[in-house]
Amino acid sequence: MGGQYRIGEFAELGGVSAKTLRFYDEIGLLHPASVDARTGYRLYVSQQLEELAAILALKDIGLPLAEVRHLIKHPESPATRHQTLKQLKGRLEESIQTAERSLRWVTSTLDELVGAKRAVDVVVKRRPAVLIASTRSRIEDYAEIEPFQTKLLRELPTQALADLRGTLWYRCKESGQIQGEAFVALKRRVSVGNVYEVKQLPSATLACAYSGLDDASADETYQAINKWLKVRGYKLAGPKREVYLDHLLEIQFPFTSA
Repeated sequence: MGGQYRIGEFAELGGVSAKTLRFYDEIGLLHPASVDARTGYRLYVSQQLEELAAILALKDIGLPLAEVRHLIKHPESPATRHQTLKQLKGRLEESIQTAERSLRWVTSTLDELVGAKRAVDVVVKRRPAVLIASTRSRIEDYAEIEPFQTKLLRELPTQALADLRGTLWYRCKESGQIQGEAFVALKRRVSVGNVYEVKQLPSATLACAYSGLDDASADETYQAINKWLKVRGYKLAGPKREVYLDHLLEIQFPFTSA
């Protein structure tokens, strides 16, 4: 056939399928050397085997077809190919790091589910700064913060109150001293009172999860968020927050990269 091969013959020589060659033709990656005007057969020449080999080799190491096409259609120096492959290497290394990180997180989540009464799902939220009125105190038991919340609401003008309310925890029982700060969000600034101060609750990136109002559920949620931070290499960036949502508690840990 004068050094020309039909698509089936060329496919067999190149170690690919005829379907693959048709696809490469359609996307402009490897056109046939000519097309028989009478039969419409695609015809290839032996020199194109090297081009096909380059396509397959680059594709096999993970180079996207768009970049393969650029290299094949614009033959350049080995230095250019080296730079393209170096960039690919960097992307692959980043993908491996991402996959390894995801594997650690999945493994950790599996461990948490062993013997757990419920699954605690931790999500990341970004919250803006909020104007609050608050009162900080040292207490012997966590439940003792409730009267401070009640007194806070009683002292503030009703028309100034927003919906958000909760507690900031600075120290926990394990530290030997509980320090909490009951707070209520404000719609507008009010005069500072004897019971409370007015300030901004700063904006923060928060690891958040929900719990019931009972101690066991809250403890489980606190432990889950602590482990979530540890596995991801984050560190606490401020007092832990509890936000009251009727019969639900949202526990929030402000965090930053370690």
